[in-house]
Amino acid sequence: MLALSSLLVVSGCSGETTDEGPSQTAASSGSPAAADTLVQTALQHLDEGSAAKARATFKNALELDPDNVYAHYNLGLLAQDVGRDALAIKEYDAALEADPEFTSALYNKGIVLESGDLEAAVDVYQRVLAIDPDLAAAHMRLGFVLLHLGETDKAEEHLSTGVELDPAMAKVQAPSYG
Repeated sequence: MLALSSLLVVSGCSGETTDEGPSQTAASSGSPAAADTLVQTALQHLDEGSAAKARATFKNALELDPDNVYAHYNLGLLAQDVGRDALAIKEYDAALEADPEFTSALYNKGIVLESGDLEAAVDVYQRVLAIDPDLAAAHMRLGFVLLHLGETDKAEEHLSTGVELDPAMAKVQAPSYG
């Protein structure tokens, strides 16, 4: 679960927390701010190692704000973490419906798609890079997929761009594609 929590922080889905946690008044108000408070509480549950509590709290946030990008995104991460790919994609798509340029959801959707539809993964990574051309990890994943699909020149271009943007990417191993 530590890796999942790290992904949440790296992707910008965590934020400042308060010592108070959600109050009954805030949680019952139905406002986006109350939902955001619940998202923060869910992230604390993840930090404490309780994915089940986090999942329930993210769902509660969605009851207050059905378009809460971070609740959908984190539910996608939780589903992806346990191999529930269809649910992960559903949650990432819900996050993307609320914010079509949320690159973290797009990127993770691409990773999930790699297991069954490499062409769709290519499309998703290209969308990510259209939004954020400096995302080294997306260049690397796109490069690996293209290499597997036999598009060597394009693959090498993306792989070298990924390493140029972040030299640590040189150590990243290509995923296996079945």
